[in-house]
Amino acid sequence: MCKIGIDIGGTSVKGILVEGNNIIKTASSPTNAKSGRKGIETAMFSVIEQLMCEGVSLIGVSSAGNINPYTGVCVYATDNLPEWTDYPIKTSVEAKFKIPCVADNDAICALKAEIANYNDCQNAVMITFGTGIGGAVLSGGKIIRGKNFDGGRLGHMILVPDGKKCNCGKTGCAEAYLSCTALNYEGKKLIPSLSGVKGLFRLYESGNQNAVMVLKRFSFYLNIFLDNVRTAYAPEVIILGGGLSKDKEILLSLIDNKSDITFAKFGNNAGALGSLIKLY
Repeated sequence: MCKIGIDIGGTSVKGILVEGNNIIKTASSPTNAKSGRKGIETAMFSVIEQLMCEGVSLIGVSSAGNINPYTGVCVYATDNLPEWTDYPIKTSVEAKFKIPCVADNDAICALKAEIANYNDCQNAVMITFGTGIGGAVLSGGKIIRGKNFDGGRLGHMILVPDGKKCNCGKTGCAEAYLSCTALNYEGKKLIPSLSGVKGLFRLYESGNQNAVMVLKRFSFYLNIFLDNVRTAYAPEVIILGGGLSKDKEILLSLIDNKSDITFAKFGNNAGALGSLIKLY
């Protein structure tokens, strides 16, 4: 019996086909977020169709935004997923494919998958660095969801009072300084030919002074952010995931206190895997 896990981010929709404990097939599609709700839905359906086979018993969807895991509705999403607010993920998928569906926030899904790697861990924080910054908090063995499923949105903690405008409408959010989108934007100011964050990291490794300057500033804000997370939640472990975490050695070198830092063992599959785990 197989299951399909989907992970919807601002840049891409990724999916896995799981049989037992094994991933037997993967698929992906650009999110097409600029096309709004219809574009995102089309990308999600396309990835599911690529993975569909006889005997699929469940479709799990991990999505950026505030997701109600009981109804499968996206209660709120920033402009990383335009028009996604109020989208009924669960009922839409079930109507299309006639297969039971569950849905939850992407960082929470990643945490649900990763926490199994830490025996008896009751207090953990998951931070995903991608188009935006996702956050999830396990406190006393329970996921913090908060009012309107707004708990644990660490990317929208204020990092710089009266700072850069964030796409959530506030100013100075961590996401405006630490996401891949923000890092790429800052990099292009000094390196117009920059080809994304991966390119920035390669230039940093080669000693490019502009890249060093950008990542030194990034490191300054990253360490403040991580210290704020520690103060607020006192986690046993902070798990870093998302696209930025692929360059583990560089990212770790930018962090002052490494004692509680670890990286997502399931990489970019963590969200999709966790979408298939019920943990309310």
